[in-house]
Amino acid sequence: MLGIVVCTHSDFAQGIRNALEMIVGEQENFDVVCFREGEDMLELSERIKAVTDKYEKAGEKYVVCADLFGATPFNASAAALAAFDTSVVTGVNLPLLLQLATEREFCEDYDEFLESALSGAKDNMKVVRMKDMFSE
Repeated sequence: MLGIVVCTHSDFAQGIRNALEMIVGEQENFDVVCFREGEDMLELSERIKAVTDKYEKAGEKYVVCADLFGATPFNASAAALAAFDTSVVTGVNLPLLLQLATEREFCEDYDEFLESALSGAKDNMKVVRMKDMFSE
């Protein structure tokens, strides 16, 4: 089963995990790493490395989901994982995590799976004008 690691600013990672588990139940191989105010990027990178080591040692595929491209959680993930055959997906949101969590048992092609999950998350993002929605 594909491992999922979520790394974000503050408690967002824990909160989104709570929301995910409220919808689909408790998750195995799902880790969160919260970047705290005042924490050094290298410290965060070491914590990410410590979490992902279990997947590396077991030879299991995993993905790290970060909140913002180019921000500290992403940069720390990149620094921790530069030597490994894994990916970091940025812009983590609940639709993305729902797709990853509910379909990861069936992940045969890692790259294709991640692209499909990203596409599904994007399809879930919409601007819905209430007046238009209820005018018919």
